[in-house]
Amino acid sequence: MKKISNSASRNKEWLRTSAFLFSLIVIIFVYPFLDESPSEKLIASALVLFTLAGGVSAMFSHRHAFWIALVLVAGSVIVEILPYVFHEDFFKSITYLRSFVIYGFFAVLLFYYLLKVKHLSTVEIGNAISIYLLVGLSFAYLYCFIIQFYPDAFCFSGNLERTSQPDLIYYSFVTLTTTGYGDIFPTMKISRLLANVESIFGVFFIAVIIGRMVGISKKNDPAEK
Repeated sequence: MKKISNSASRNKEWLRTSAFLFSLIVIIFVYPFLDESPSEKLIASALVLFTLAGGVSAMFSHRHAFWIALVLVAGSVIVEILPYVFHEDFFKSITYLRSFVIYGFFAVLLFYYLLKVKHLSTVEIGNAISIYLLVGLSFAYLYCFIIQFYPDAFCFSGNLERTSQPDLIYYSFVTLTTTGYGDIFPTMKISRLLANVESIFGVFFIAVIIGRMVGISKKNDPAEK
């Protein structure tokens, strides 16, 4: 009976994990097609809140983290509304900073719990992928926050056109994966520093997570005992 209960609990945890992962994938694939029109800004806001709700759901098994996440997301709903009410760039900057902080919070917590697990399952694999996507989104919103104060912090190669939020999400994942196409590049010290930090993290994260998962698999493999 206890085994069935544990199995049902793990199934629910996997559903929450996969829902969060799905929400992250949706925002990454949909955002590039959104422009600055009012209706599509609302869609973008809805996507962000969708991922934040998914993050809260993913934290459900960790009570203290769940309540902290719930409070942060509840406050973030108010922050998301402010730019539509006041129409000032300052409040838009606050939404970018909010997204960076909350996505970063989710990434750190999931990474912490991932390092503590002793058995590898689809939940842990899903969380590992979510962490990677969260880091890419966190840096993207941090870049968006920076260009509110330093519009020329990033630019297109051979073009002084100002980068947009979808451009910076694309740039963030290109940097995280160390692909480095060179079509968008940082032009200021602060943006170059953050790009370096993100690319270093991307390399080390893959090494640490793969090493951790291989270690857990070997530890639980009867043939290795």
